[in-house]
Amino acid sequence: MSILIKNIIENDSDMSFLSGNSDYEVTGISSMEEIIEGRILFIGAKKFLRKYQEAKASDNLALIVDAKLFDSLEDSLKKELEENSKVLVSSTNIPISITKASKIFFDDKLGSLSYDLDGRKSGMATIHPSVKIAENTFIGEGVEIAADCTIMPGCVILPNVQIAENCTIYPNVTIYPQTVIGKNCRIHSGTTIGSDGFGYNFYQGVHHKIWHFGGVVIGDDVEIGSNSSIDQGTFSPTRIGSGAKIDNQVQVAHNVQIGNGVILCGQVGLGGSTKIGDYAVLGGKAAVADNLEVGMAAQLAGGSIAIGNVKPKEVVGGYPARPMREFLRGIAFLRKNI
Repeated sequence: MSILIKNIIENDSDMSFLSGNSDYEVTGISSMEEIIEGRILFIGAKKFLRKYQEAKASDNLALIVDAKLFDSLEDSLKKELEENSKVLVSSTNIPISITKASKIFFDDKLGSLSYDLDGRKSGMATIHPSVKIAENTFIGEGVEIAADCTIMPGCVILPNVQIAENCTIYPNVTIYPQTVIGKNCRIHSGTTIGSDGFGYNFYQGVHHKIWHFGGVVIGDDVEIGSNSSIDQGTFSPTRIGSGAKIDNQVQVAHNVQIGNGVILCGQVGLGGSTKIGDYAVLGGKAAVADNLEVGMAAQLAGGSIAIGNVKPKEVVGGYPARPMREFLRGIAFLRKNI
């Protein structure tokens, strides 16, 4: 589905049309980390403007720029933004414009889905004959389940979920729309995949919801322990790479990108938009703040909290997480001086 940009502008008194084609149709909202043509891209600060310029993105975008930021730009840069977009719009309140636009696309993509009619009854679910489905399960419309899967009692698989071959979904797992699961995956009891990320914009004493519709994409041979939560991406997917192993009670926030072969031990917490490199290992109760990068094959000791990037193959511990030898020297020093 697509929406005319002029309809989005009309719904938001903070927006003003600047140039381009107001009849341009957009299909969603892009994140700065994953710019997709045919969508809206919000630019609310100079750092995001620099990211947009560095990305050299397609000109098939609707740019919505902070009004004060746009006014501060040189004429040559204003012209560049006009020429490199299908339509250029300003907003005096980017956070609220994001919340309003996200609600429009949420309603367009997910609002019309039927959550009360089992797709098996309506004939709108595609399930291979070899799939084993226990009693007391719900499978929504548009769900696709490939050969040799097992769905155990109490599972809720909401509309538009795709599950590839030979997956096992244990009792009482809930899978939200827009989730794609690769082959040979095992998801244990009580886990929820695809719930909304924790995203709000605070304005005039109210926390305004950012509506999520990015979904989750899980690779092949992934195992997720019990009572874990994998939040869907805001506007583009949260991704879990093939071969990743996730323990019990793990929190993966919206738009996290987990590489191949990553190990997340029990009660790990990952902040939104964090990237975990291939084969990294996070010990029990380790945490990584949002918008950080943990490099390939890095290791975080149990209980450590990273508030900065972790280099590839680096081993860190403590809070704030720092190189393991430094952390241990600090512990030894404290013991000697107690």
